Amino acid sequence: MGLFDRFKEKQVAVRQLDHPRDLLVGDMVDFALMNQPGLSHKSFQVTQIWTLDLGGDKQQRIYFQLEDGEATIRLRVVDQDTVELGLEVYPEILLAFFSEADIAGILDADSGVNHHLKARVSVQDAPQELVGWVAEKYRQEGFNLAYRYDQDYRDRSLPEYMDGSEEGCDFAWLFSDDRQHALEFRVFDGGRTEAHLCAYIPLRKIDALWPAKQT
Repeated sequence: MGLFDRFKEKQVAVRQLDHPRDLLVGDMVDFALMNQPGLSHKSFQVTQIWTLDLGGDKQQRIYFQLEDGEATIRLRVVDQDTVELGLEVYPEILLAFFSEADIAGILDADSGVNHHLKARVSVQDAPQELVGWVAEKYRQEGFNLAYRYDQDYRDRSLPEYMDGSEEGCDFAWLFSDDRQHALEFRVFDGGRTEAHLCAYIPLRKIDALWPAKQT
C-alpha cells in the first residue's frame, strides 16, 4: 500500500442532504420567500429531533426543532413534496382569535371530534409574527392518546413497553377547509398544554439544506 492509498483511506465521505426527511441535529435549513414573514430568506438550525407515537411504528410523527436565535419552529415531513411547519403559541394568543368555550370543547375527550373553530376577528388583523400561520376556520379531525419521546425513532422501533422515556398526552388536531393550515393541541398529565399553529408548504419553499460540518 502506497502513501497516497493511506491518505485516501482517511478521507471521510461527504454527507449529502437532499431532502428534509434526512435532517440531523446540527444541519441547517434555508427558507425562500415565504407567506410567513418571520421565515423568509432565513436560516434555521436543527437543534432537536423528537417523535410522537399515535399507535405504533406506522403511526408515528418525526419532528425537527429549528432555531435561528430569534425564533423556534418545528418541521415535519408530510410527503415527498410537502412539509408541515409549526409555531408554538400561548393560550392568550389563541384566545385573541377563538372562543375559550370552543377550545375547551375540543380538549374535552367526551365531547366528540366534530368541533369547529371560527375566528372572532379577521386574520388580516393578525400581528406580524402570526401572518401566514393562522386560518379563519378549522374543523376537528381527531382526538387520540399519544406518547411523546424526546428521541429520533426513524431507524428503530418504538419501545414495546413503557420505560419512562415516554410522556403521555391527549392529542387533538384540526384542519382549515383548504388544508393549508392546521391547529394542534397536546395536553399532558397535570394539565400542561402545548398548542401549535401549522402551515403546509411545498418542498420548493426550502431554498437549501446544509449538512452539519463533519469533524
